[in-house]
Amino acid sequence: MTAAPLSSAPAPGIRALLAIAAFGVALRLALLFAAGELELLSDETRYVYLALHWNHFGYYPDTHRYLWPPGYAFLLAQAMQHFGFSGLFALRLLQALACGAAGVAIASIAQRLFGARAARLAAWIWCLYLPLIGFSHELRTETFFLASFAPALLLLLALLAEPERPPERRLVAAGALFAAGLYLKEAPQFLSPLLALLIAWRAPGPGWREGLRRASLFLLVQAVLIAPWTLRNAEVYGRFVPVASSIGENAFVGLNGFYRNYELNSYARSFLDQPTPLDASRRWFIEPPARPFWERADAIQNTPDRMSENLRRGLAYAAAEPAWFLRSRIKKLADLVVPSSFFLRRLGLRGYQGSALERDGLRQALIVWALAGPLLLLPLALAGFALLRLRAGERACVALVLGYFGATALLVSMTRFRVPMLPLLIPLAAGLLARGVPAAPRGRGRLAAASLALFALGFLWWVDWPELRLAVDYAWNLRRLS
Repeated sequence: MTAAPLSSAPAPGIRALLAIAAFGVALRLALLFAAGELELLSDETRYVYLALHWNHFGYYPDTHRYLWPPGYAFLLAQAMQHFGFSGLFALRLLQALACGAAGVAIASIAQRLFGARAARLAAWIWCLYLPLIGFSHELRTETFFLASFAPALLLLLALLAEPERPPERRLVAAGALFAAGLYLKEAPQFLSPLLALLIAWRAPGPGWREGLRRASLFLLVQAVLIAPWTLRNAEVYGRFVPVASSIGENAFVGLNGFYRNYELNSYARSFLDQPTPLDASRRWFIEPPARPFWERADAIQNTPDRMSENLRRGLAYAAAEPAWFLRSRIKKLADLVVPSSFFLRRLGLRGYQGSALERDGLRQALIVWALAGPLLLLPLALAGFALLRLRAGERACVALVLGYFGATALLVSMTRFRVPMLPLLIPLAAGLLARGVPAAPRGRGRLAAASLALFALGFLWWVDWPELRLAVDYAWNLRRLS
Protein backbone atom coordinates (compact mmCIF):
# COMPACT_ATOMS: atom_id res chain seq x y z
CA MET A 1 0.00 0.00 0.00
CA THR A 2 1.60 3.26 -1.11
CA ALA A 3 1.51 6.38 1.01
CA ALA A 4 -0.91 9.03 -0.15
CA PRO A 5 0.34 12.57 -0.77
CA LEU A 6 0.23 14.75 2.28
CA SER A 7 -2.36 17.09 0.77
CA SER A 8 -4.64 14.47 -0.80
CA ALA A 9 -6.94 13.82 2.18
CA PRO A 10 -9.72 16.30 2.87
CA ALA A 11 -9.87 17.82 6.32
CA PRO A 12 -12.26 15.92 8.57
CA GLY A 13 -15.28 17.81 9.73
CA ILE A 14 -14.62 19.48 13.04
CA ARG A 15 -18.00 18.21 14.14
CA ALA A 16 -16.83 14.62 13.75
CA LEU A 17 -13.74 15.23 15.88
CA LEU A 18 -15.76 17.12 18.47
CA ALA A 19 -18.28 14.27 18.59
CA ILE A 20 -15.51 11.72 19.26
CA ALA A 21 -14.00 14.04 21.87
CA ALA A 22 -17.41 14.42 23.53
CA PHE A 23 -17.75 10.63 23.63
CA GLY A 24 -14.28 10.40 25.19
CA VAL A 25 -15.23 12.92 27.87
CA ALA A 26 -18.47 11.03 28.56
CA LEU A 27 -16.51 7.77 28.89
CA ARG A 28 -14.15 9.39 31.40
CA LEU A 29 -17.07 10.76 33.38
CA ALA A 30 -18.77 7.35 33.39
CA LEU A 31 -15.65 5.64 34.72
CA LEU A 32 -15.16 8.40 37.27
CA PHE A 33 -18.68 7.93 38.67
CA ALA A 34 -18.20 4.16 38.61
CA ALA A 35 -14.96 4.54 40.58
CA GLY A 36 -16.77 5.83 43.66
CA GLU A 37 -14.83 7.57 46.43
CA LEU A 38 -11.18 7.31 45.45
CA GLU A 39 -8.40 6.82 47.98
CA LEU A 40 -5.51 9.29 47.78
CA LEU A 41 -2.26 7.61 46.72
CA SER A 42 1.35 8.83 46.98
CA ASP A 43 1.81 12.33 45.51
CA GLU A 44 -1.93 12.98 45.59
CA THR A 45 -1.67 13.37 49.37
CA ARG A 46 1.16 15.89 48.94
CA TYR A 47 -0.89 18.01 46.54
CA VAL A 48 -3.79 18.03 48.99
CA TYR A 49 -1.39 19.05 51.77
CA LEU A 50 -0.03 21.92 49.66
CA ALA A 51 -3.56 23.07 48.80
CA LEU A 52 -4.67 23.00 52.44
CA HIS A 53 -1.53 24.86 53.46
CA TRP A 54 -2.20 27.51 50.82
CA ASN A 55 -5.80 27.95 51.95
CA HIS A 56 -5.19 27.98 55.70
CA PHE A 57 -1.81 29.71 55.97
CA GLY A 58 -1.85 31.87 52.86
CA TYR A 59 1.41 30.84 51.23
CA TYR A 60 2.83 28.04 49.10
CA PRO A 61 5.56 25.93 50.75
CA ASP A 62 7.94 23.49 49.16
CA THR A 63 7.82 19.84 50.21
CA HIS A 64 11.47 19.89 51.39
CA ARG A 65 12.34 17.14 48.91
CA TYR A 66 10.87 19.05 45.97
CA LEU A 67 9.98 22.56 44.91
CA TRP A 68 7.00 21.79 42.71
CA PRO A 69 5.29 24.14 40.24
CA PRO A 70 2.34 25.92 41.89
CA GLY A 71 -0.33 25.49 39.21
CA TYR A 72 -1.97 22.25 40.25
CA ALA A 73 -1.84 23.01 43.97
CA PHE A 74 -3.48 26.37 43.21
CA LEU A 75 -6.32 24.72 41.27
CA LEU A 76 -6.81 22.20 44.04
CA ALA A 77 -6.77 24.94 46.68
CA GLN A 78 -9.45 26.86 44.80
CA ALA A 79 -11.61 23.76 44.43
CA MET A 80 -11.35 22.95 48.13
CA GLN A 81 -11.97 26.54 49.16
CA HIS A 82 -15.24 26.64 47.20
CA PHE A 83 -16.46 23.05 47.69
CA GLY A 84 -14.71 21.83 50.83
CA PHE A 85 -13.52 18.23 50.69
CA SER A 86 -15.91 17.73 47.75
CA GLY A 87 -13.49 19.94 45.85
CA LEU A 88 -11.42 16.82 45.16
CA PHE A 89 -14.28 15.34 43.17
CA ALA A 90 -15.06 18.70 41.58
CA LEU A 91 -11.49 18.93 40.28
CA ARG A 92 -11.69 15.40 38.92
CA LEU A 93 -14.87 16.41 37.07
CA LEU A 94 -13.05 19.41 35.63
CA GLN A 95 -10.17 17.18 34.58
CA ALA A 96 -12.53 14.86 32.71
CA LEU A 97 -13.90 17.85 30.82
CA ALA A 98 -10.41 19.27 30.13
CA CYS A 99 -9.43 16.00 28.49
CA GLY A 100 -11.47 17.03 25.46
CA ALA A 101 -9.05 19.84 24.60
CA ALA A 102 -6.15 17.39 24.46
CA GLY A 103 -8.19 14.93 22.40
CA VAL A 104 -9.07 17.49 19.73
CA ALA A 105 -5.48 18.76 19.62
CA ILE A 106 -4.06 15.23 19.24
CA ALA A 107 -6.49 14.48 16.42
CA SER A 108 -5.56 17.78 14.77
CA ILE A 109 -1.86 16.89 14.97
CA ALA A 110 -2.64 13.62 13.18
CA GLN A 111 -4.60 15.55 10.55
CA ARG A 112 -1.68 17.90 9.94
CA LEU A 113 0.85 15.09 9.70
CA PHE A 114 -1.07 12.33 7.94
CA GLY A 115 -4.53 13.44 6.81
CA ALA A 116 -8.21 13.05 7.62
CA ARG A 117 -8.41 9.31 8.18
CA ALA A 118 -5.47 9.43 10.57
CA ALA A 119 -7.18 12.27 12.46
CA ARG A 120 -10.27 10.19 13.09
CA LEU A 121 -8.21 7.16 14.09
CA ALA A 122 -6.12 9.30 16.45
CA ALA A 123 -9.28 10.69 18.02
CA TRP A 124 -10.55 7.17 18.69
CA ILE A 125 -7.19 6.00 20.05
CA TRP A 126 -7.15 8.96 22.44
CA CYS A 127 -10.78 8.29 23.34
CA LEU A 128 -10.21 4.63 24.26
CA TYR A 129 -6.65 4.69 25.62
CA LEU A 130 -7.38 3.52 29.16
CA PRO A 131 -4.00 4.43 30.74
CA LEU A 132 -4.70 8.03 29.78
CA ILE A 133 -8.33 7.86 30.89
CA GLY A 134 -7.11 6.79 34.32
CA PHE A 135 -5.23 10.06 34.81
CA SER A 136 -8.48 12.01 34.71
CA HIS A 137 -9.27 10.28 38.04
CA GLU A 138 -5.86 11.00 39.59
CA LEU A 139 -5.08 14.20 41.48
CA ARG A 140 -2.01 14.75 39.34
CA THR A 141 -0.89 17.29 36.79
CA GLU A 142 -1.02 15.12 33.67
CA THR A 143 -4.55 15.93 32.46
CA PHE A 144 -4.32 19.71 32.66
CA PHE A 145 -0.75 19.62 31.36
CA LEU A 146 -1.81 17.75 28.22
CA ALA A 147 -4.68 20.22 27.71
CA SER A 148 -2.06 22.96 27.26
CA PHE A 149 0.90 21.00 25.87
CA ALA A 150 -0.90 19.22 23.00
CA PRO A 151 -2.33 22.44 21.48
CA ALA A 152 1.11 24.07 21.84
CA LEU A 153 2.68 21.22 19.85
CA LEU A 154 -0.02 21.58 17.20
CA LEU A 155 0.80 25.27 16.77
CA LEU A 156 4.54 24.63 16.57
CA LEU A 157 4.13 21.86 14.01
CA ALA A 158 2.03 24.19 11.89
CA LEU A 159 4.68 26.91 12.18
CA LEU A 160 7.53 24.56 11.28
CA ALA A 161 5.67 23.06 8.32
CA GLU A 162 4.62 26.48 6.97
CA PRO A 163 7.47 28.85 7.90
CA GLU A 164 6.50 31.37 5.21
CA ARG A 165 3.17 32.21 6.86
CA PRO A 166 3.08 35.08 9.40
CA PRO A 167 4.25 33.41 12.62
CA GLU A 168 3.42 35.94 15.34
CA ARG A 169 0.04 34.63 16.46
CA ARG A 170 1.18 31.04 16.49
CA LEU A 171 4.35 31.91 18.41
CA VAL A 172 2.50 33.96 21.02
CA ALA A 173 -0.17 31.31 21.50
CA ALA A 174 2.36 28.47 21.64
CA GLY A 175 4.52 30.39 24.11
CA ALA A 176 1.53 31.11 26.34
CA LEU A 177 0.46 27.46 26.31
CA PHE A 178 4.00 26.33 27.14
CA ALA A 179 4.08 28.76 30.05
CA ALA A 180 0.78 27.34 31.32
CA GLY A 181 2.30 23.88 31.10
CA LEU A 182 5.37 24.98 33.08
CA TYR A 183 3.13 26.12 35.92
CA LEU A 184 1.87 22.52 36.05
CA LYS A 185 4.91 20.40 35.22
CA GLU A 186 8.59 21.23 35.48
CA ALA A 187 9.84 18.61 33.01
CA PRO A 188 9.55 20.64 29.76
CA GLN A 189 11.44 23.74 30.99
CA PHE A 190 14.60 22.74 29.09
CA LEU A 191 12.57 21.75 26.03
CA SER A 192 11.55 25.35 25.34
CA PRO A 193 15.05 26.62 24.39
CA LEU A 194 15.60 23.54 22.23
CA LEU A 195 12.35 24.22 20.38
CA ALA A 196 13.40 27.86 20.03
CA LEU A 197 16.58 26.71 18.26
CA LEU A 198 14.44 24.59 15.94
CA ILE A 199 12.17 27.56 15.23
CA ALA A 200 15.20 29.69 14.39
CA TRP A 201 16.60 26.99 12.10
CA ARG A 202 13.34 26.69 10.14
CA ALA A 203 12.86 30.43 9.66
CA PRO A 204 12.81 31.45 5.97
CA GLY A 205 15.23 33.77 4.26
CA PRO A 206 19.00 34.17 4.38
CA GLY A 207 20.84 35.19 7.51
CA TRP A 208 19.94 34.70 11.13
CA ARG A 209 17.84 37.77 11.93
CA GLU A 210 14.37 36.35 11.22
CA GLY A 211 15.15 33.10 13.03
CA LEU A 212 16.40 35.00 16.07
CA ARG A 213 13.29 37.17 16.05
CA ARG A 214 10.96 34.19 16.01
CA ALA A 215 12.85 32.20 18.62
CA SER A 216 13.11 35.17 20.97
CA LEU A 217 9.38 35.92 20.66
CA PHE A 218 8.53 32.32 21.60
CA LEU A 219 10.81 32.46 24.65
CA LEU A 220 9.86 36.03 25.62
CA VAL A 221 6.17 35.16 25.92
CA GLN A 222 7.04 32.35 28.31
CA ALA A 223 9.46 34.50 30.30
CA VAL A 224 6.86 37.23 30.78
CA LEU A 225 4.19 34.80 31.96
CA ILE A 226 6.38 32.90 34.41
CA ALA A 227 8.20 36.03 35.65
CA PRO A 228 5.86 36.60 38.65
CA TRP A 229 6.69 33.16 40.04
CA THR A 230 10.38 33.53 39.17
CA LEU A 231 10.47 36.75 41.18
CA ARG A 232 8.60 35.07 44.01
CA ASN A 233 11.21 32.30 44.12
CA ALA A 234 13.99 34.87 44.13
CA GLU A 235 12.37 36.62 47.10
CA VAL A 236 11.76 33.40 49.08
CA TYR A 237 14.95 31.48 48.30
CA GLY A 238 17.34 34.17 47.08
CA ARG A 239 18.05 32.09 43.95
CA PHE A 240 17.06 32.11 40.29
CA VAL A 241 14.46 29.34 39.91
CA PRO A 242 12.22 29.93 36.85
CA VAL A 243 9.25 27.93 38.19
CA ALA A 244 10.27 24.79 40.08
CA SER A 245 13.18 22.55 41.00
CA SER A 246 13.17 18.82 41.63
CA ILE A 247 16.30 17.68 39.82
CA GLY A 248 18.34 17.30 43.01
CA GLU A 249 15.92 14.84 44.58
CA ASN A 250 15.60 13.05 41.25
CA ALA A 251 19.40 12.78 41.17
CA PHE A 252 19.31 11.22 44.65
CA VAL A 253 16.92 8.56 43.36
CA GLY A 254 18.24 8.12 39.81
CA LEU A 255 22.00 8.55 40.23
CA ASN A 256 22.57 6.50 43.33
CA GLY A 257 23.54 3.01 44.38
CA PHE A 258 20.00 1.68 44.73
CA TYR A 259 17.06 1.08 42.42
CA ARG A 260 13.82 2.87 43.08
CA ASN A 261 10.71 3.15 40.93
CA TYR A 262 7.99 5.30 42.49
CA GLU A 263 5.35 3.47 40.49
CA LEU A 264 6.31 0.23 42.25
CA ASN A 265 7.34 1.58 45.65
CA SER A 266 3.73 1.77 46.80
CA TYR A 267 3.39 -2.01 46.53
CA ALA A 268 6.26 -2.47 48.98
CA ARG A 269 4.67 0.00 51.41
CA SER A 270 1.19 -1.53 51.15
CA PHE A 271 1.96 -5.26 51.01
CA LEU A 272 4.41 -5.91 53.82
CA ASP A 273 6.21 -9.26 53.90
CA GLN A 274 4.85 -10.21 50.46
CA PRO A 275 6.75 -10.35 47.15
CA THR A 276 6.15 -7.17 45.21
CA PRO A 277 7.06 -6.01 41.68
CA LEU A 278 10.17 -4.32 43.07
CA ASP A 279 11.43 -7.66 44.39
CA ALA A 280 10.95 -9.33 41.00
CA SER A 281 13.34 -7.07 39.03
CA ARG A 282 16.08 -8.72 36.99
CA ARG A 283 19.06 -8.25 39.28
CA TRP A 284 21.76 -7.50 36.70
CA PHE A 285 20.12 -4.23 35.69
CA ILE A 286 19.66 -2.94 39.25
CA GLU A 287 22.55 -4.55 41.15
CA PRO A 288 24.28 -1.73 43.06
CA PRO A 289 28.00 -1.06 42.58
CA ALA A 290 30.51 -1.69 45.33
CA ARG A 291 30.64 2.02 46.13
CA PRO A 292 28.09 2.85 48.88
CA PHE A 293 25.19 5.06 47.95
CA TRP A 294 25.36 8.74 48.86
CA GLU A 295 23.13 10.60 51.31
CA ARG A 296 21.02 13.68 50.64
CA ALA A 297 22.48 17.05 51.59
CA ASP A 298 19.79 17.54 54.22
CA ALA A 299 21.96 19.86 56.30
CA ILE A 300 21.48 22.53 53.61
CA GLN A 301 18.23 24.29 54.50
CA ASN A 302 17.76 26.36 51.33
CA THR A 303 15.87 24.08 48.94
CA PRO A 304 17.45 25.21 45.62
CA ASP A 305 20.93 25.01 47.18
CA ARG A 306 20.17 21.53 48.50
CA MET A 307 18.97 20.52 45.02
CA SER A 308 22.20 21.77 43.46
CA GLU A 309 24.37 19.89 45.93
CA ASN A 310 22.35 16.68 45.47
CA LEU A 311 22.77 16.99 41.70
CA ARG A 312 26.53 17.51 42.09
CA ARG A 313 26.78 14.38 44.27
CA GLY A 314 24.70 12.35 41.84
CA LEU A 315 26.77 13.32 38.81
CA ALA A 316 29.99 12.56 40.69
CA TYR A 317 28.63 9.11 41.64
CA ALA A 318 27.64 8.35 38.04
CA ALA A 319 31.05 9.47 36.75
CA ALA A 320 32.78 7.18 39.26
CA GLU A 321 30.61 4.17 38.29
CA PRO A 322 30.17 4.25 34.48
CA ALA A 323 29.38 0.54 34.07
CA TRP A 324 26.64 0.68 36.71
CA PHE A 325 25.32 3.89 35.15
CA LEU A 326 24.97 2.32 31.69
CA ARG A 327 23.25 -0.90 32.79
CA SER A 328 20.92 0.94 35.16
CA ARG A 329 19.90 3.29 32.32
CA ILE A 330 18.65 0.27 30.40
CA LYS A 331 16.35 -0.38 33.34
CA LYS A 332 15.17 3.24 33.28
CA LEU A 333 14.22 2.93 29.61
CA ALA A 334 12.42 -0.34 30.32
CA ASP A 335 10.46 1.35 33.13
CA LEU A 336 9.41 4.03 30.63
CA VAL A 337 8.04 1.69 27.96
CA VAL A 338 6.73 -1.23 30.05
CA PRO A 339 3.06 -1.80 29.06
CA SER A 340 1.83 -1.02 32.54
CA SER A 341 0.08 2.14 33.73
CA PHE A 342 -0.99 4.07 36.79
CA PHE A 343 -4.52 2.77 36.16
CA LEU A 344 -3.27 -0.81 36.58
CA ARG A 345 -1.31 0.32 39.65
CA ARG A 346 -4.41 1.83 41.25
CA LEU A 347 -6.32 -1.39 40.67
CA GLY A 348 -3.50 -3.44 42.19
CA LEU A 349 -3.25 -1.17 45.24
CA ARG A 350 -7.02 -1.38 45.89
CA GLY A 351 -7.38 2.28 44.98
CA TYR A 352 -10.87 1.56 43.59
CA GLN A 353 -11.85 -0.42 46.69
CA GLY A 354 -15.56 -1.05 47.01
CA SER A 355 -16.39 0.43 43.61
CA ALA A 356 -17.93 -1.18 40.55
CA LEU A 357 -14.50 -1.20 38.88
CA GLU A 358 -13.30 -3.87 41.35
CA ARG A 359 -16.02 -6.37 40.54
CA ASP A 360 -14.86 -9.69 39.15
CA GLY A 361 -15.24 -9.84 35.40
CA LEU A 362 -15.26 -6.10 34.86
CA ARG A 363 -11.94 -5.74 36.69
CA GLN A 364 -10.25 -8.38 34.53
CA ALA A 365 -11.68 -6.81 31.37
CA LEU A 366 -10.30 -3.42 32.42
CA ILE A 367 -6.86 -4.96 33.03
CA VAL A 368 -6.79 -6.47 29.54
CA TRP A 369 -7.99 -3.15 28.11
CA ALA A 370 -5.31 -1.21 30.00
CA LEU A 371 -2.53 -3.57 28.88
CA ALA A 372 -3.68 -3.59 25.26
CA GLY A 373 -3.23 0.18 24.94
CA PRO A 374 0.57 0.47 25.22
CA LEU A 375 1.11 -3.02 23.77
CA LEU A 376 -0.44 -1.78 20.51
CA LEU A 377 0.40 1.91 20.59
CA LEU A 378 4.15 1.81 21.20
CA PRO A 379 5.12 -0.58 18.35
CA LEU A 380 2.81 1.21 15.91
CA ALA A 381 4.19 4.62 16.87
CA LEU A 382 7.83 3.54 16.58
CA ALA A 383 7.22 1.92 13.20
CA GLY A 384 5.22 4.95 12.06
CA PHE A 385 8.03 7.35 12.92
CA ALA A 386 10.56 5.22 11.06
CA LEU A 387 8.50 4.46 7.96
CA LEU A 388 6.14 7.37 7.29
CA ARG A 389 7.06 10.49 5.36
CA LEU A 390 7.14 13.77 7.27
CA ARG A 391 8.27 17.25 6.33
CA ALA A 392 11.74 18.13 7.55
CA GLY A 393 10.54 20.57 10.22
CA GLU A 394 7.83 18.20 11.44
CA ARG A 395 10.20 15.23 11.70
CA ALA A 396 12.74 17.34 13.58
CA CYS A 397 10.07 18.51 16.04
CA VAL A 398 8.70 15.00 16.61
CA ALA A 399 12.20 13.59 17.12
CA LEU A 400 13.16 16.43 19.47
CA VAL A 401 10.09 16.12 21.69
CA LEU A 402 10.16 12.31 21.89
CA GLY A 403 13.92 12.29 22.41
CA TYR A 404 13.74 14.96 25.10
CA PHE A 405 11.15 13.21 27.24
CA GLY A 406 12.87 9.88 26.67
CA ALA A 407 16.09 11.45 27.95
CA THR A 408 14.41 12.83 31.08
CA ALA A 409 13.36 9.27 31.93
CA LEU A 410 17.02 8.26 32.09
CA LEU A 411 17.14 9.98 35.48
CA VAL A 412 13.87 8.86 37.10
CA SER A 413 11.45 6.71 35.15
CA MET A 414 7.94 5.31 35.31
CA THR A 415 5.02 4.95 32.90
CA ARG A 416 3.62 8.34 33.97
CA PHE A 417 6.50 9.97 32.10
CA ARG A 418 5.13 8.63 28.80
CA VAL A 419 2.17 10.99 29.01
CA PRO A 420 3.89 14.06 27.44
CA MET A 421 4.87 11.84 24.50
CA LEU A 422 1.30 10.75 23.74
CA PRO A 423 0.35 13.83 21.65
CA LEU A 424 2.89 12.54 19.11
CA LEU A 425 2.82 8.78 19.71
CA ILE A 426 -0.92 8.58 19.06
CA PRO A 427 -0.77 10.46 15.70
CA LEU A 428 2.22 8.34 14.60
CA ALA A 429 0.31 5.14 15.34
CA ALA A 430 -2.81 6.50 13.66
CA GLY A 431 -0.78 7.54 10.63
CA LEU A 432 0.61 4.05 10.17
CA LEU A 433 -2.87 2.51 10.55
CA ALA A 434 -4.33 5.02 8.08
CA ARG A 435 -1.64 4.74 5.40
CA GLY A 436 -0.22 1.30 5.93
CA VAL A 437 3.41 0.34 5.48
CA PRO A 438 4.77 2.21 2.43
CA ALA A 439 5.55 -0.12 -0.46
CA ALA A 440 8.98 1.39 -0.97
CA PRO A 441 10.22 3.45 1.95
CA ARG A 442 13.14 5.71 1.13
CA GLY A 443 15.94 3.15 0.92
CA ARG A 444 16.34 0.15 3.15
CA GLY A 445 17.50 2.32 6.01
CA ARG A 446 13.99 3.06 7.24
CA LEU A 447 12.97 -0.60 7.29
CA ALA A 448 16.17 -1.38 9.18
CA ALA A 449 15.52 1.45 11.62
CA ALA A 450 11.95 0.27 12.22
CA SER A 451 13.12 -3.31 12.77
CA LEU A 452 15.84 -2.19 15.18
CA ALA A 453 13.41 0.02 17.13
CA LEU A 454 10.89 -2.83 17.48
CA PHE A 455 13.62 -5.25 18.55
CA ALA A 456 14.82 -2.75 21.19
CA LEU A 457 11.24 -2.30 22.43
CA GLY A 458 10.79 -6.07 22.72
CA PHE A 459 14.06 -6.34 24.66
CA LEU A 460 13.00 -3.60 27.09
CA TRP A 461 9.64 -5.32 27.58
CA TRP A 462 11.56 -8.51 28.44
CA VAL A 463 13.62 -6.57 31.01
CA ASP A 464 10.48 -5.46 32.87
CA TRP A 465 8.40 -8.60 32.32
CA PRO A 466 8.81 -9.94 35.92
CA GLU A 467 7.52 -6.69 37.45
CA LEU A 468 4.65 -6.46 34.98
CA ARG A 469 3.59 -10.05 35.61
CA LEU A 470 3.45 -9.50 39.36
CA ALA A 471 1.67 -6.12 39.04
CA VAL A 472 -1.00 -7.78 36.88
CA ASP A 473 -1.31 -10.55 39.45
CA TYR A 474 -1.96 -8.04 42.23
CA ALA A 475 -4.71 -6.35 40.20
CA TRP A 476 -6.19 -9.57 38.79
CA ASN A 477 -6.51 -11.38 42.11
CA LEU A 478 -6.85 -8.34 44.44
CA ARG A 479 -4.48 -9.37 47.19
CA ARG A 480 -5.31 -8.13 50.65
CA LEU A 481 -3.38 -5.17 51.98
CA SER A 482 -1.14 -5.92 54.96
